[in-house]
Amino acid sequence: MAKKICLFLFISLSGSMLSREVGAELIVWNVGQGQWATVIDEYGCWHLDMGGEFAPWPEIMRACRSRRNLVSLSHWDIDHIVFAPSALHHLPNICLLNGPEGRSSPRKERWVLNIPRCTEHSPFDQWSDPSGKSANDKSWVVNWRGVLAPGDSTRVEEKKWVHHLAGLDRVRVLILGHHGSRTSTSRELLNSLPNLEMAVSSARVRRYGHPHAEVVRALNQKKTPLLRTEEWGSIHFYF
Repeated sequence: MAKKICLFLFISLSGSMLSREVGAELIVWNVGQGQWATVIDEYGCWHLDMGGEFAPWPEIMRACRSRRNLVSLSHWDIDHIVFAPSALHHLPNICLLNGPEGRSSPRKERWVLNIPRCTEHSPFDQWSDPSGKSANDKSWVVNWRGVLAPGDSTRVEEKKWVHHLAGLDRVRVLILGHHGSRTSTSRELLNSLPNLEMAVSSARVRRYGHPHAEVVRALNQKKTPLLRTEEWGSIHFYF
């Protein structure tokens, strides 16, 4: 199937987003089960995680090799950080805005520590719970340019950050937390996104069962369209 659904998404999103952020692009890369999303603007490529089962390096390099690359890694799970070491070789001018909270294995920590830190402060509205009981609980939740990327933040944590994270009323695109697992994307979260126009699942239902039927039902009840990278490939939003 086509990898770009430009016309449909342009019509769907232009009315609410075009006037605010002209000339930006969001790509939710088809990485199998995992997460790697990139916002591209005049400043550079802003990467929200770098994980999954495979990486479409030719596409990623065409989009970002000649740009500055700024990275936010939500937490320590392999399917969110595994391509960070390779990115050092494929993408010049790369730096780390956010690293995962807490500690992990020496190997994973080397993957992250080898990326030089960015000199500027993160522009994102973001939230993390350093007291969370698991790596998922400590996920960085990023809200930027109308895109919400919650990592693997759990429903328990959603009940906290929906009351503290700024700008949820501006969210137009939700990248499903924990790839659409029923441990994330609570109805409380969906009710906190009054202007949500699209949800994206970066997962493989035929192998892992994500997005879960419970999450799909909740999105249907909210009348929020769901796009799956498993069906469409890498999904491009222009706004």
